[in-house]
Amino acid sequence: MKILISPSKTQSPSLSKYLNDKELLYPLKHKKVLATLRKLTKKDIESKMKLSKDLLNNTYKNIKNYNSLKTHHAFESFNGLVFKGLNKAVYKQQEYNYIEKNLLILDAFYGLLEPGTLIKEYRLDFNMNIGLNLYNHWDIKLENELIINLASKEFSTVLKNNELVNIILCKKKMINLLIRQHILSKQEEWFLIIWLLKKSLM
Repeated sequence: MKILISPSKTQSPSLSKYLNDKELLYPLKHKKVLATLRKLTKKDIESKMKLSKDLLNNTYKNIKNYNSLKTHHAFESFNGLVFKGLNKAVYKQQEYNYIEKNLLILDAFYGLLEPGTLIKEYRLDFNMNIGLNLYNHWDIKLENELIINLASKEFSTVLKNNELVNIILCKKKMINLLIRQHILSKQEEWFLIIWLLKKSLM
């Protein structure tokens, strides 16, 4: 089983002692996105990403100085509403083992992230017109997996030929439930599907 979530625009670079460092899953495709971004002027970024002032300056600087930026764990560093709503303070090694085995983050800059993937600070959405169609660029397939899709439509659209269980629920509560209950077995997965479908129809 894989649980898919979206990243957040906001990040607070951080490392977790519970996560194993992981390399990028799609390094060559990532390099093409980075090369495309590096061709943009600051004016281009302001227009295409709708940024201004400090956010514009920081985004432009991070693109130009990408190679020298420090790396941090993906799951630990995103800090948008869904991530802030998780009970990370009570997560221990058992929870992080579950997170590493089951959680994946769909991403416009990196394609697909494991929780421990080492990333650098950036800002990019699929709907930003950077001169490269990111939906066509990222062709992500997850074979032979039950997929619990908690990602936004913007991000989950990038998945190709996957059978998804789409859940319309409070995402942070759903992620917490899955992590804390350590749902792993095939029998537990089918009980989960039935429960989720009932909830989504209520």
